[in-house]
Amino acid sequence: MYSANLEPTVMSDFSQLHIAEPVVNSRGAKSCVLTNNGDKFVQTLGSRFEPLTTPFGAQSFQNEATNRKSIEFRLPVGESTDFWDGFDAWAVTYLTCHSARLFGKPLTIEQVRDGYRPCVSRRGTYPPTLRCKVNLSGSNAVRCWSPAEERIDAPQEFRGLELVARVSVMHLWIMNRDFGWVLQPNDLMCSAVSQTCPF
Repeated sequence: MYSANLEPTVMSDFSQLHIAEPVVNSRGAKSCVLTNNGDKFVQTLGSRFEPLTTPFGAQSFQNEATNRKSIEFRLPVGESTDFWDGFDAWAVTYLTCHSARLFGKPLTIEQVRDGYRPCVSRRGTYPPTLRCKVNLSGSNAVRCWSPAEERIDAPQEFRGLELVARVSVMHLWIMNRDFGWVLQPNDLMCSAVSQTCPF
């Protein structure tokens, strides 16, 4: 039986991360791959004891028919948000130091901060969320698991489920003066929300 290995991952040393040279695809979009000592940079979000939820489920822009959709995970405040805030701080410093190589011109740290889109979204009093892109079919489709670590089909609806996610930081996207990260869940442990008797 394949283990989903969905235990919490804690990493605060970003010294092995490297952003590759920019590449431009056939549609003119520019991106830079991120590696962690030559491998993918993968983190586990949530745990069996502190699972995630998603407020909106998997959605596409204007509800277009596509198998690649956006999904936002609510993050528990604390260690999880601290990690991604630390990653964002590392990214801003790295992008500033390597701005001539990555953007074609030197930028100040203030200019990088102006264009950088953080991984964590914060909106008013709502819980912070981490925005990802999830593939629901094809060769890179997300693998879904039951709490018993058995493969299951991807749910039709992710809202209302408790989730643990294994996420890769795929690449940095660059569009005009804006840039940020594409995060993609590779594995999701999905379970119904546990019910506790109130009496």
